[in-house]
Amino acid sequence: MNSKQKNNIFFILSISIVFFLLCYNIINAEEKVKIYADEVSVDEIGEKIIATGEAVAVNENNVKIKSNKLTYDRSNNFLEAKGNVIVIDQIDNSFFLDELNASDNFNIISGKAVKARLHDESRIVGSKFEKKDAISIVENAEYTPCTEENYLIKNCPGWKLKSKKIYHDTENRTIHYDHAQLQLFNIPVFYLPYFSHPDPSVKKRSGFLMPTIQTDNQLGETFSMPIFLNLSSNRDITFTPNIQTAGNNFYNFNYRHLNDLLDLEINSSIDDNDDNTGTSNHLFFESKIINPYGNLNTYLKTTNNDTYMRKNKINNLTVLKSGIEFDREVNDTFFSIETIGYKHLTTEGQQWEYLYPNIIYDISNIDNNIYNGNVSLNNKLSFRKNLNENYVSLASSQINWSNQKINKTFGLIYNNEANLRVTSISIDEKSRSDTSNIRIYPQYSLKISYPLFKSSSLFNQTVTPIIMPIVAPYNNYTEAQTVTNSNLFSTNRATSISEWESGPRINYGIEWFINSVKGTDIRTVIGQNYRFNKLSDDTASEISDYFINSNINVNSENYLDGSLIIDRDDLKIRSLNANTFNRFGDLIFALNYDYTSGKYNAPAEQVAIGGKYELENNLFIKFTGTKNLDTNKNIGYQYGILYENDCLGIDFNYYRDLTKDRDIEESDGFSFTVVLKPFGSTKNYGKNIVFGPKV
Repeated sequence: MNSKQKNNIFFILSISIVFFLLCYNIINAEEKVKIYADEVSVDEIGEKIIATGEAVAVNENNVKIKSNKLTYDRSNNFLEAKGNVIVIDQIDNSFFLDELNASDNFNIISGKAVKARLHDESRIVGSKFEKKDAISIVENAEYTPCTEENYLIKNCPGWKLKSKKIYHDTENRTIHYDHAQLQLFNIPVFYLPYFSHPDPSVKKRSGFLMPTIQTDNQLGETFSMPIFLNLSSNRDITFTPNIQTAGNNFYNFNYRHLNDLLDLEINSSIDDNDDNTGTSNHLFFESKIINPYGNLNTYLKTTNNDTYMRKNKINNLTVLKSGIEFDREVNDTFFSIETIGYKHLTTEGQQWEYLYPNIIYDISNIDNNIYNGNVSLNNKLSFRKNLNENYVSLASSQINWSNQKINKTFGLIYNNEANLRVTSISIDEKSRSDTSNIRIYPQYSLKISYPLFKSSSLFNQTVTPIIMPIVAPYNNYTEAQTVTNSNLFSTNRATSISEWESGPRINYGIEWFINSVKGTDIRTVIGQNYRFNKLSDDTASEISDYFINSNINVNSENYLDGSLIIDRDDLKIRSLNANTFNRFGDLIFALNYDYTSGKYNAPAEQVAIGGKYELENNLFIKFTGTKNLDTNKNIGYQYGILYENDCLGIDFNYYRDLTKDRDIEESDGFSFTVVLKPFGSTKNYGKNIVFGPKV
């Protein structure tokens, strides 16, 4: 055979192969099932297709079946898969089987020894798998959302549901269980003849939330079962019956509504008056309306019984604030008007004080062509009724000027500030004559700082001496102000709008800041205040005590913030406040400590602690408490065990609350919360009482 004949034969074979592939692709395109593979063979009549290698069959709904070998009978629309079979449905759930049969364009599927991983990483295993249209059935099945890397015990998920049959309805997006058994750490704890929950594609669905159990020597055993009602994507209701064996049962209602213009929440509760002392209730309402004209906030907090919420551990509020507020900020202007009522639950007799109205109008960055600097204006008008039933009306206007200059030759920084406040105040008192006066508070201050900077390969540090002379006249309305960590270099330590720190004075001190390359920051400020020519009837010292504040941060894991006042005469500590948060390996520990000797305020000493220690992966011992060291009495404490991972939360605590107020007595008891995730979190359920700092 010569080369010309060989070329003709090769050309004819090539045309035949191309024609066959074109015909096959046309036939394949008309089918509802498409097959892709490393190798594909078709029988003589074109009815049976055998695909091997990386074989994939896809139907019109994008359901994929992968296997080592696929056999598809076109005439009967029947698919057989063997070896490493994987089914991926249209919502990315994956099913792993040894073998599988499918018909009716994959609307009917059956297989054995199934392992399923849903798209939220939860898993189902079973002996048999069947699917017909939107319903998938797994027999002798187990379901768990727990991932193996978070198991506390090897081969033991935190929780699982074992069922004779599990039905997954993809159309209604619900998973149903027949004769289910709830197991915690492979131990059966509850039998459920029928149970269902939303599948992973559902964000919100009406149903029961996790129950909580608590014991208390006043309330007895308390059982709470929240019921969640999903009204729409942006509206829902949670109704929670709270059944108590020794106290009145009460029922909590929470409504939430959110859209582009409105953020609304209503929280309310009422008890059943089982003790015949009168029905108790509370109502909290809060809404925020956002519109082009400004923000309108309304809030209402009320209860018909002063101790009802604290006694039933609904919340620990002692002051209820209600009111309405409107604010608007445009460019450099801010305007707000509000009316507020305060109810003090821990006082008897007169409990209400009112602020009606309170108007603020501020202007910043006012054009200033005469003096180089920033000019702003603060205006306030208010009318208040105090607890002692005094009426105070106040109108105030304050103009501020500030300017900063830097001397580049010597490195000095000058911060100039001038203020002038004019206040008109009228007090209508019941026990003595009314007063009415106009108060004028002028002041000028100059803060001079001299930062000295040093840098090395290990750290950067700055030492800044600061001196701050202030010129202001003495007035008869303001007592001497105490230096604290927040006001050492303040131009005015008086916080009331009707007062201003009195007399000429000078603040001085030094600030040291060091920052290491390993992530440790230390900031320390030491300072003092001197008052010039103080009035003869002023009993405060001309020279203040020494003030020291230090803040230490180590790699964002540990910090210490402490401030103390040291008596300049005998060098004794007169006030000490310290807050620390630390992580030492598996231990997280926080402490708040407050002490005052009585020189400035009533003597007191109190310590509050909070901590959490990880015994094993996701298993913690936790504790929190507060103690009055001045009287050597506890205020309250709680300790317990928390286990919480990606699928299970168990929170068990013992607490003791020594609060007393009328019908609230000292109480102690246990709280127990079990949360099956992804249906909730221990952070949102239960009645934990936090006495100390949170960790």
